[in-house]
Amino acid sequence: MNDNGALIRVQDLVKTFGGEVHALNGVTADIKSGEVVCVIGPSGSGKSTFLRCLNRLEDPTGGHIIFNGVDLMDKKTDIDKHRQKMGMVFQHFNLFPHMTILKNMTLAPMKLQGKSKEQAEKEAMALLERVGLADRAEAYPSQLSGGQKQRIAIVRALCMKPEVMLFDEPTSALDPEMVGEVLNVMKDLAREHMTMVVVTHEMGFAREVADRVIFMAEGKIVEENAPEELFTNPQTERLQNFLSKVI
Repeated sequence: MNDNGALIRVQDLVKTFGGEVHALNGVTADIKSGEVVCVIGPSGSGKSTFLRCLNRLEDPTGGHIIFNGVDLMDKKTDIDKHRQKMGMVFQHFNLFPHMTILKNMTLAPMKLQGKSKEQAEKEAMALLERVGLADRAEAYPSQLSGGQKQRIAIVRALCMKPEVMLFDEPTSALDPEMVGEVLNVMKDLAREHMTMVVVTHEMGFAREVADRVIFMAEGKIVEENAPEELFTNPQTERLQNFLSKVI
């Protein structure tokens, strides 16, 4: 935990592509333990880049990311070790197609955390049970619907017992009728006080579940507030314009 109670502290984060384009232009934010933070904004605003920088999947050009008191930008930091504490769920599931669901889930705990096959499988089955997919343990990803794959992707990340979950538009590749089943799993995690940073287009979810909503545009945080305040009383013209288009 950082000295101000934040689990993740982002200070003046910059990301440029080719030295010209500022994907992130001095982003500073705190994520407290147990907090659900939703990040919204137009396409190209830097939301996904911000999220991917948090676990250094994207290498920032400058600034600091302090996770649990450790600066992830320090060259001496073992980034792989800290990455294990951050579960990441992508738009497109990223499951291994040649492995069964159970093997997809037990691979990392066995390889990275040294868990026995029995222990890893027991924990994986408990998580599959929780999302109603225990009967699909021996299935392959190609045999599942998009919504089922994304629920598997979430519980696969949970197998590592992360301290924070990062979601990069987890429902945007799904058919509309599958969105709810994935959001319900995320709502359950929020109720259990899992620390979550969610880049999303689902304004209803952000409004209902987030403790705080961050609005980004042009690589900067333009506004952040509690959801009710942010959605009903936007302070900037940029946010007013955005909300008028999406709500």
